[in-house]
Parts: sequence; C-alpha cells; structure tokens
Amino acid sequence: MTTTRQPETLLSRIRDLERQIRELRRGTLSNATISQGGLEVRTPDGFLIARIGEFDAWGTPATGMEIYRRSGGLQARFFDTTGAGGGGYWALFDEAGEILASEDTVSGSGLATPYIDTHPTPYSRVLTPPESTTNGTFTPLWRIHHRRQHPRIFVRVIAKTDGSTSGEVRLNVDGTIIAAPITIPVAANGYYDLHGNVPGALRSIQHVDVEARRTAGAGTVAVEVAITQGVQS
Repeated sequence: MTTTRQPETLLSRIRDLERQIRELRRGTLSNATISQGGLEVRTPDGFLIARIGEFDAWGTPATGMEIYRRSGGLQARFFDTTGAGGGGYWALFDEAGEILASEDTVSGSGLATPYIDTHPTPYSRVLTPPESTTNGTFTPLWRIHHRRQHPRIFVRVIAKTDGSTSGEVRLNVDGTIIAAPITIPVAANGYYDLHGNVPGALRSIQHVDVEARRTAGAGTVAVEVAITQGVQS
C-alpha cells in the first residue's frame, strides 16, 4: 500500500533543509560536543592548520590541540596524556621541528626548555666587590648593555660598606632614574635588589648604569652586579 506524504510533513522537511543550507553557508558550528576522536581544521586547499581532540604525541595517546605550519611541521602542541597518571604538557617548535620552549612535567613547575644561563661570581668579589666610590654624588660603577625584550629590569647587586660608611645605589638610563636609590647601611655586606621600567622601543639596546654614592663616613661604597634580568610588569 502506497503512503502519501502529507503536505505539512513535506513542508517541515523543506524548512529543515533550508535551515541546514543556511548553516552551511554561514560556515559556523555552534554548541557542538566531540566526546571521542578529533577535529581537523584545514585550509581550502587541504593544508592542516590544527588538530583538536585525540592524537598521537610521540607514541603516546593524548588529548589536546596541535597547531601546524603550512609546511606540515608543528608550531605548538598542548595536551594531556590519557590513562592513569596522565599529565599536561605544552611545547612550541621552530621550523626545524626543534622545541623552543616547553614545561617541565617531571617537577610540575617551571620550564624544561630553553636552558637559561646563570651568573657566576668569584667568591672573593662577593666578599669584596671590586668597583667602589667615595664620591658624595652618584657615580656609575657598572654599565648593563640591556636589550629591551621586557618592560622592566631586575638587578641584584652585592654592596659593601665599612663600619662608619653608608651609601646609596640606583639605576640610571641616559639621565632617567628608573630605580630610586636604595640605602646601603653602615657595615653592610649583602644583596640588594633594584627594579625599574626600561624606556625605549622593543628590542632596542639601552644602557643601564648602576650608580652609587657615599652618604656618610670616610670609607668606600663597593658594588658588584650579581644578576640582571628583563622581567614582566
């Protein structure tokens, strides 16, 4: 027996098809949930841009997101490994596929790469900093040639005074005081931190002078620079 589709049913079907066509024309996807597998985003000519969901990360099943270059190489990977004991990880890659930056998943704190240099100081210079002044006006003792990648600079100095002398230390960039003077008390031999906003354009080289002066007594104010770092605001 032949069943004739009712006009209202046909009309509903047509309306539903029209709605789907409008969605496709808009190129949008809303309120979608992917509980397994994954989603790939590609350019109109087929190049992979991103993969979201499940994928293989160095032989380990993982869930997360990968971002690709047009050449096919990875730019970034963010994922959690699946199963018991899984943990998060992220890495940024250069064009050769080498990791530029990544987190340390063993400790769960800080960076794995890049390796960052630390600054050694001969212990004799910790005990007796080699650069000193007896001037009552600020005198440059150190110059830091600083490429401005961050908006601020952090400088840790070792400062020493004798039993009758006190002083001050500050940071100066071409006449602009970026770190106000800090007091070095009488009979000091310790670490002191200075912070300042670095002027100039991004990646410009700025000359940051560490200046000191004597404020009391007849001895010297001696200063050694221990650490210099660009830091965030």
